Amino acid sequence: MNKKTIMLVDDDSDDAEIFEMAVKHTADYITFEYSGGGSEALNRLTSTAFSLPDLILVDAGMPKMNGWELLKNIKADDRIAKVPVIMIATSSRMEGISLAQNLGAEAYFIKPSNYDDLKSIMKNLCSGLRTDLKAKLLTMQSDSPRYIFVF
Repeated sequence: MNKKTIMLVDDDSDDAEIFEMAVKHTADYITFEYSGGGSEALNRLTSTAFSLPDLILVDAGMPKMNGWELLKNIKADDRIAKVPVIMIATSSRMEGISLAQNLGAEAYFIKPSNYDDLKSIMKNLCSGLRTDLKAKLLTMQSDSPRYIFVF
């Protein structure tokens, strides 16, 4: 079976551990990678020695280089621009959702406060990487329209 890689970019290492657990408990065909900030992620992604992930999850509210700046840099680099990016945040403010869409994110989702909800989201994303991510995101949006926005 072909392994897929999800990269999480988030300054909160506790959140990263929870995301990693959610992935490991739902899909054994997914490799989970973590970067603790935008600059670190961009350095890794632009390095030719680094294999690009199949999906990048980016926390919007990080210090130094925030998620919006990272997304803008990803989409400006031809080598990594085609990697799907999903913005994640604790807020459902329309400004953030619109900005994610305008900068080229595939989707925007609100971090769930419940582990089982996160596990369900990650299971769906992992499944989408094996089949059709866009179709899976649209299904997720119709099932949970308050938590995920697909562009």
